[in-house]
Amino acid sequence: MSSHRFVVGRILATLLALALVPAHGHAQGALGPIPTDPNVKVAFIGDSGSGDGFRRVLELIKSERADLVLHQGDFDYAENARGFFQTIDSVLGRDFPYFASVGNHDTDNWRENCWDRDGCYARFLKARMARLGVTPDDPDLDDQMYSVTYRGLRLVFVGEGGVRAGDKRYAPYIQKQLATDAHLWKICSWHKNQRAMQVGDKDDETGWSVYETCKDLGAIIATAHEHSYQRTRTLTSIRDQVVDASCPDPNAICIARGNPGKSFVFVSGLGGQSVREQVRCLPATFPYGCKGEWAKIYTTNQGATFGALFVVFNVDGDPTRAQGYFKNIDGQIVDRFDITVDASGAKNRARR
Repeated sequence: MSSHRFVVGRILATLLALALVPAHGHAQGALGPIPTDPNVKVAFIGDSGSGDGFRRVLELIKSERADLVLHQGDFDYAENARGFFQTIDSVLGRDFPYFASVGNHDTDNWRENCWDRDGCYARFLKARMARLGVTPDDPDLDDQMYSVTYRGLRLVFVGEGGVRAGDKRYAPYIQKQLATDAHLWKICSWHKNQRAMQVGDKDDETGWSVYETCKDLGAIIATAHEHSYQRTRTLTSIRDQVVDASCPDPNAICIARGNPGKSFVFVSGLGGQSVREQVRCLPATFPYGCKGEWAKIYTTNQGATFGALFVVFNVDGDPTRAQGYFKNIDGQIVDRFDITVDASGAKNRARR
């Protein structure tokens, strides 16, 4: 009986995959949600620094054969964009897809025309995207907000300008980018956190609107800032840390648009700079404290070292499935989980 259910499941997944992928030569304006490329793998890191730790994380990303990196801010801590990207190029290659959100240690030299010719991160990011043939929605990155589509992933990046910016500028921007978007998989990326969305000693720094907007639009929420790794269960309210009663498994995440929607949040801040301790939501072993929202915590309390979160989308021929794992530079997988997105809630593409 179990083998029969497996076969039926595979048939249904195959039919769904065929329904989501446009036929050869079919206009992109056809109805239906947009899938990612099969088995596209994303590496998420933040708080990297520019030393040996960062280089080892990049070598890990290369060895795992990731297709792109999303860096959630705080780059080299030295305001030297040229040197930072030279390190990336030396390990991953000059044209490796690398996208980033600005961090609080990057803001002074973020602008395309900053005072230091070697320190303008936005200039180097924009040049890299041009080499990849990727065009951001807004050619001016100075406002710290931009979005791109790559390999079928819809990616939205916003800045670290604090609670007021998060509520007044970033949340409306995210809403505008994703409200009518037809991609199955969407990712919101920024650097800072709300206090309840990390287990260190950070204060409220973004406001809740950015979190709730992304969650209700069915987007994964990627952050850093706290130098550790932590991942929530499926949440229907991020502000109140409410775990979805219909999807409570810590290692099986559900994503859906709605009011409220459902998604999860992670902090991947072990890019190479330092490792911090768990201050909140003790004990240090599962099940953790607070409201039961945390699925995995990896800090000095758990013996953490540097590493990256990897997520593989469109797994095993099923466009609605993804698999995530956090791997450290010693080769240890410390977190592994599945993700399913509700295709029925995805917006259809409008006919052109």
